[in-house]
Amino acid sequence: MVPGRAREQPPGVDPMSIKGGRLEFLAPHLLRSQILRPEFVRLSLRLGAARHMPAWARLQFVNAGVSAPDLDLLLRRVTSLESWVREWERLGRLHEAGGHGDLAMGERAGAAAHFLTAAAAFNFAQYVLFLDVTRKRGLHDAGTRAYGLAAPLLDPPARPFEVVYRRRVMKGWLRVPRGAGPAPVVVLFHGTNGVKEELHGWSEALLERGLATLTFDGPGLGQTFHRLSMVAEPRPVWDAIYRAIEAEPALDPEAVALFGTSLGGFLAIRMAAHDPRVRAVAAVSPPYSVAVYWNLTLAGMRRELAALYDASEDEMARVAERMTLGDVLPALCTPLFVAGGGHDLITPGEETRRVFDEARCERQLVYYPRGAHDCFNMLADLRPRVAGWFADRLVPHQARPPAHAPAGTEPGARDPAEAVDDDFAAELCGETTHPVWNGVPAPPQPARRAWWRGASHERVEVESRAAAGS
Repeated sequence: MVPGRAREQPPGVDPMSIKGGRLEFLAPHLLRSQILRPEFVRLSLRLGAARHMPAWARLQFVNAGVSAPDLDLLLRRVTSLESWVREWERLGRLHEAGGHGDLAMGERAGAAAHFLTAAAAFNFAQYVLFLDVTRKRGLHDAGTRAYGLAAPLLDPPARPFEVVYRRRVMKGWLRVPRGAGPAPVVVLFHGTNGVKEELHGWSEALLERGLATLTFDGPGLGQTFHRLSMVAEPRPVWDAIYRAIEAEPALDPEAVALFGTSLGGFLAIRMAAHDPRVRAVAAVSPPYSVAVYWNLTLAGMRRELAALYDASEDEMARVAERMTLGDVLPALCTPLFVAGGGHDLITPGEETRRVFDEARCERQLVYYPRGAHDCFNMLADLRPRVAGWFADRLVPHQARPPAHAPAGTEPGARDPAEAVDDDFAAELCGETTHPVWNGVPAPPQPARRAWWRGASHERVEVESRAAAGS
């Protein structure tokens, strides 16, 4: 593996010959299969599978800020992988133009909503592109541009935050809640083939609880996918980020937490295990071992992951088994929150349970038997739950000893056997209204979801354990 080597398009490859990418599990949900192949996906799209996407699967797009009418119209037009890219890009450009129109009339809130939708649309367009690096990079840049237009219009605003790593720049967005500082901060990482802008909803939920947020494209991710490769050991990356946090007056380096989705959760846990300055860490759909992408999930994930680490599939197959959390979980002293889903086609829910079982720190598991990857169909329940868990550990940090102190010694510590925060008891019963963030209401759905047929009450399994020996 050669760090920093740009992944070039192989000679003779049609620029729109799309292989890998997330469409294998985003669009043709009626054709779920562990042996799904791009050719089968293309056929299903020609037959109109996208327009029949079930309601639960559409939540991934709606939760990202795409309206239901926009989504319905777009899916009716998708008949191929190529048209998937084209239609999402078209939607992004329409909303970007709408944002400029609103801004010219002084409608800042409307402009921000348009620009956020444009950023989401450009991101969904690039999901299925992988070999055409130039095209993918262009869509990445378009999404970042659209989010950058929304950034100063948000409340609180987002501003660029850069960290130098391997003489290259990793880019992020910093948002700090209004009020006296310095503020506790949560650093957020996304997963394979993602972009930092897709973490906007998570950022909003954390800001509602008074926590600053720093969303990042790590090595090989987002804006750096064509300039850096992913690292198997992320400690040097975290050291660079933490030094940047220490140098930022608006942030409190004594109250820092980590959050990640999918592979980003894997990285967050490894980072926290080596640094007692991290006060809390949460991961959604984290793999216990990267090898799960070889053994259990869709074939397209192999190509994505190998290219992420700038390796061939054969090279990744040889090292994937060694890329595991098994060597760091026993040493993790930081409080841990993990969430997973029983209908996750990418990171099986058993991986989340294994992370929870092998950890020895104070920890909590939230498991949705019908949750999809990144629990995207359960975010109305999961986001406020995670935000409250972080706030409970970060906001009163001045009264607490360092993260490596024996569990149970924190002043005012909660009973580790408590399954659910008091803040969310009403939330789970559907007795509260969801906050409105920047004019875009959260989906008003308690833990009740429609799956393949009809409606069923969704069980939420919550388990907490105290640190070993406490």
